[in-house]
Amino acid sequence: MEKKNTKKIVIGAIILAVLIAVSAVCYFKFYAKGIIGNKEIVIEVVDKSGESTNYEFNTNAEYLKDAMDELAETNPGFSYSGTESEYGIMVEQINGEQAIFAEDNAYWALYVNGEYGQYGADTQPVKDSDTYTWKYENAE
Repeated sequence: MEKKNTKKIVIGAIILAVLIAVSAVCYFKFYAKGIIGNKEIVIEVVDKSGESTNYEFNTNAEYLKDAMDELAETNPGFSYSGTESEYGIMVEQINGEQAIFAEDNAYWALYVNGEYGQYGADTQPVKDSDTYTWKYENAE
């Protein structure tokens, strides 16, 4: 009886190890990778009233948050803030306009080249000639 239990535990441990290995391979193969080098990008901000402001600049940043930090340091017309969590930053204010879901029933949505973003600012890779749009949106 004890041999059967030991055998089940060994088989379970092997299966668990294989699942962890497969998960690790998938993660490293498919996660968003930053791109090294100089890039010319546009960060667009569409405010509550629908007005759009474009910031065109060159950056060496690999991820959008780093590019936004550079922009905020070099352009006094751009600012942002948010709450850090284990999932990255949740952008809550851009250029002084707040969009906090719990308070305003609104949020800052990220679009990449017109498509709804698949990543947050911390993990969104920056690519040459891309446009990153932060749009104030009301939740429905």
